[in-house]
Formats: sequence, structure tokens, C-alpha cells
Amino acid sequence: MRNIIKRLLVVVMSAAMLTGMLAGCGEKKQNDPATTGAAESTKAAATQAAEPTKASEPASEPTATPTPTPVPVDTITFSQAPSIKSTEAVEKRIPVADDVFVEQVDAAGAPLAIGVYGGQINLLGSSSGWNTSRAITESIIHYNTDGSYYPNVIKAFSHSDDYKVWTFKLRQGMRWSDGEPFTADDIVFWYEACHKTNFDTKASWTALKDDNDAFAVLTKVNDYEVTWTFGTPKYPADFIENGDFKWCWAPKHYLQDMIPNSFWADSALTDEQALANALAKGLEFSTAKDLGKQVAYYFWNWPGIPTLNSYVLSTADGVNNVKGSYCEYLRNEYFWKVDAKGQQLPYCDKITYTLTSAEGQELLMFRSGELDVVGIAMEDIASTLADMNGAAELRTFSGSNWGSDQITFNYTCTDKNYADLFAKKEFREAMSISVDRSNVSLLLSGGFLDPGQAGPAEGNFGYDADWLKKWTEYDVAKAKKLFESCGLVMGSDGFYDFADGTDFVLTIYYWTGSGADTSYPVFSQYWNAAGIKTVSKEYSVDAFDQEIDNNTWFACLNPHTSVGGLGLNDRPAPFVPIAQAAEWYGDYGTYYQTNGASGVAPTGDMAKLVELYEQWKAAPETATREDITLKIYEIHKENLWSIAYLEATGSYSLVNSKLKNYPDNLVSADLYQYANIAHYWTMYKEQ
Repeated sequence: MRNIIKRLLVVVMSAAMLTGMLAGCGEKKQNDPATTGAAESTKAAATQAAEPTKASEPASEPTATPTPTPVPVDTITFSQAPSIKSTEAVEKRIPVADDVFVEQVDAAGAPLAIGVYGGQINLLGSSSGWNTSRAITESIIHYNTDGSYYPNVIKAFSHSDDYKVWTFKLRQGMRWSDGEPFTADDIVFWYEACHKTNFDTKASWTALKDDNDAFAVLTKVNDYEVTWTFGTPKYPADFIENGDFKWCWAPKHYLQDMIPNSFWADSALTDEQALANALAKGLEFSTAKDLGKQVAYYFWNWPGIPTLNSYVLSTADGVNNVKGSYCEYLRNEYFWKVDAKGQQLPYCDKITYTLTSAEGQELLMFRSGELDVVGIAMEDIASTLADMNGAAELRTFSGSNWGSDQITFNYTCTDKNYADLFAKKEFREAMSISVDRSNVSLLLSGGFLDPGQAGPAEGNFGYDADWLKKWTEYDVAKAKKLFESCGLVMGSDGFYDFADGTDFVLTIYYWTGSGADTSYPVFSQYWNAAGIKTVSKEYSVDAFDQEIDNNTWFACLNPHTSVGGLGLNDRPAPFVPIAQAAEWYGDYGTYYQTNGASGVAPTGDMAKLVELYEQWKAAPETATREDITLKIYEIHKENLWSIAYLEATGSYSLVNSKLKNYPDNLVSADLYQYANIAHYWTMYKEQ
């Protein structure tokens, strides 16, 4: 991870110089940091490590790392928050001792401190339906920052030798937040009544379908065990690791009188009766479809619906509307996790969300103590930390992007002169080394970001320090020799032409909001100085995407879908040319997507990517898929079809110094459910 202290010093020391520089080229827009309460597309997050149990069979599949020394549950004395008024003992409200989840380390491997009860965590609200889930949601598995994972809500999972049958084992004695037992019946109900019927609007989850698009057969073995049976093999990456398959349960005792027979054949209710039953529970919707989407999918946003989450939405008027200016999520008194000392989690009494309307208001609220976590832009970090005088701490979250300020080229360009030139690695190397990355960093990030290349960032799968340094040295003379080795000829105007005498002008496309309006003027000065004449074209997002789809472009800065990401298990399209999705492969992807009906057939290493992808899809074991992924990465390292000029931009958050067990050096990605990886239920407030 970057040396934050060094970076902050650089920012402070270069502030005066940058004032003059930026006046000429504008201020770079940074992504909003992803904290709980920020938009899903931004970066934030952290996870915690697993309970000390085996995740699955065989042992080669990922489990939590590092694995802490198991805490003998027979030595633990369970206890609870003093504010809990239940007359039922804590031992009766959590699973049996052998099935209790014991939290010991965070996702980056750091030991968790034993916390104290009380207080609240104050977060920024958002209009996103997913916003409030990020701090509280419990899913089938949880990920660590290194990509390993472990069973979470379920106690264990395993599969048959042929991968057609998967078994989930539940935690005996586990309960819903209203105290009702959580059993296999709740999984069967969710699957048959809510999911397969599309009542939850998510019947498209491919994780639960075989290769013939048929749903898996779910069988209840007993109250604490179910099996999923597929007609074709279902490998881990397509099932348990699938990011869309987050849960497989719903509270049968609460929802069964809200599903009409227009969705569930076993129901005797009309739409009107189901809506009336929902209204009697304080849930008002105009259609059965809307009812299903909200109570069976966005369930955490509605008061009274039982969940398995650490915090549940208050039922009190005035604080139970997630779309209002303020709402509260209260401790789940039946939560099924404890710390290493046996204290039932979560530590805090509640999590609050406050929605602001004024731009920049959230930082003021953090300074005043109204928020405990807030995203912050790079340029504001040093001054804010200084002003806070120890009351705030910085947390850095690695994104999954492969470098920032990427440029890529149209390798299927219809103009053969350009297509042939772009295909030469020497041309791409020259475009890379013709730019002084250190000065670019000062101009665009205040010196905060190191020079870098398009490769996996530190902390991500496949990280390679040499890769990130490839073609990053600044050498104009060498760049010119490389341009000339590609057949370009210097013209009388000081710019290169094609060997046939036609002008060579590199048109750089970018979309409004990409940040390229700021960075293009910086890069173009270097490219022009090396003899490459460039012009730019800015488009709206829709118009830009249409240009890409039409294959009428030449090069683009800050692609809409850049190369790289968390890994193929998260989303393969950014890594291999299999769809009309990423600019760096353009019509090669169209060829695969249309089975050769249109597009351009890939050759050479581009075709090798497709070949390896087919092997990856057919590989059952996660370890094998990772080996294949690394081979794909090596091809990217060799070719660098996209060039990055600075290291990947992370996201940055300030955290109240009194909020403890908030991890650092984490990775943010959709697969990790963004801020959910921070595990807020393990955090506590110093009194």
C-alpha cells in the first residue's frame, strides 16, 4: 500500500506550485470515495476474516485467510449488551455453542479488539436502495481482501464429486430478528415462493440454473440442511462464488400471507388480498409486483420485516423511512455472532443515516461530529487531518482498477494504416514512455499517485510490481526511435506521418464526466512534443458508446469499460474479448458475442485470451481457474493493449478516531459488496 505519510507531505509541499499549474489545465475530478452511504459505483470497503471452521470440501477451495486460532466454545461465557431487555438468556437467542460464529480478525488479517457496548455509528444517507444494506447485510459467504472466502450465514457448504449436488448446512438454533427460528423451511419458501416465481424480480440469477437454463432442484434434508441438484455440473465460481447469489432465504412466517396466486401457485390469495395483508403490517404498495420486489429483495429497507442482519430498521415513526432525511437501524437482539470473549455482537446500539442536500455538507458534518465516516477527496486529506488534530483517522481502500488515466486504441479500426500501427507493441511503448508520469502526477493528483501501468493494484489478485513499472520511464528520444521503427516518418511540420505520406492524426475520444477533459490537455502536450499530433472529441456517454459500437473511433482516454478489475470470477468481460463491452478489444468482442456473425475474428494473443477463457469456464476447481487467470494476466502484461499513466486511484475515508475495529488496506468491489466488507457489527465506540 502507498505510504500515506509521504503522500500527505508531498501534497502539502506542492500546494503552492500546483495553484499555478492547475490554473492552466483545470482540476482533476476524483471519484467519490465509497463509504457506507456513498454511491455503489465508488470505492470503499473491508471484510473480516472467518470463523475458525472449514468452509467446504475439498480443502483446495478458498477459505478464510488468515485463520485465527479457534476459540474453544466450551470455554466461552456468553454475554450481551446491557441495553437488551429480553427476559430470554443470550444463550437461547444465539445458535448452539458449536454453531455460533466467532469474529476474531478483520478481512486484511488484523486481530479485532474486544469492544465495549453502547453508542451509535453515524453514517451518511443516500437515495440508493442498496445504501443501508452495505453496513448490515449478511450473505451466504463473506470475502476477505485477498479473494478467499468462508461460509457466513450458512455453517458449511460442500459438493458432490461431479459438482451436480451442493449441500448447505445451517446453524442450529439460529433465529430471525423477531425471534422466530431460522430453518431450511425458510430457504425452501424463498426459492419456491419468492425466487422461482419472480416475486423478488430476480429469477434471472444464473447461479441457480444449469447449462440448460433449468432451475436447480432444492431438497430439504432436515431442518438444518438442504441440497441443490443441477442437471449439469455447477462449479464453485458459477455457484457459491457468484456475486449475484447473495442470499437464499426469506422469513416464511412473515411473508407467506403476502404472496398472491398470480405469482405462487400454492397461494390462495388474490393480488388485492396480498396487498391488504401487507398494508395491515404497515407495508403499502400499489401492485403485487412492487410488493414482491421490496419485501423479498429490498427487505432491509422496510420496518417490521425480520432479517438475519446485525441491525434492523426501527419501527418507530419518524426514524423508519430510509428515503427520509434521517433513519435508524437498531441492534438485532438475535444476532448470531460473538467476539472472542463471547460478547454478542454488534457492540453499538444503532446505526443512523442522515441524508444531506447541500454539496460538501457531509465534510462539515464530520468535522462537527455528526458523522463518524465520510469520504474525502485526495486534495482535502492533509488539511482536514491537520484541522481535526487527532480526532480523525485516514482509511485507504484499494480499488480494483488497473491503473488510472488509461488510453487504449481501436485494434479493429477500419483504416488499415491505423489498425496496423496500433497492433505494434513498439507504438504502444512509445506512447507510454513519451509522457513524464511524475510531472503528470503533480498536475493531476498533487503528487499523491505514483507513476503506474495498467495492471492489478497492490492488494489485488495477480499484483506484480514489475508489471506496474513496465514502460513507465520517461524517454522522449527512445519514444521517437520506436515511432520510427513502426514506419512513421517525421514531416516538415514536426509531426509524424504514415510511410505512404498520408497525415497521421491521433483522434482521442472521451465521454463527458470521465475526467479526460482535465487530463487530455496534460497528455497532449507530451504526445505533441514527441511528434504525435493529437486532437480530441468529447461525447455524451450515450453518444460515446454508440461511436464505440459503430467501430468508428481511433483511440480513447479513460475508457468507459477499461481493462482489468477484481478478476474473472467477478466479471470476465473486461479481461477477455467476449462481448461488445470494453473499448480495448472492440469488435473482437463482437465476433465472440455473435458467434462470428459480425465483428472481427481475433488472432495471435487476442485469440489466445479467448482460448484460455474457454478453459477457465470449463475448469471446476477454483485453484485451476486462478492459474488460468494468471496466464491471461501474463498476456496482458506482455501486450499492454491499454496503457495507464498513474497507479490506480483508491478511495479515501476519514473515520472518527473513537470508532474502533475499522479496518485499513482493504479492497472495494461489487463482489465484496463494497462497504459490507468492513463488517460494521464488529466496530465499537470508545466512550
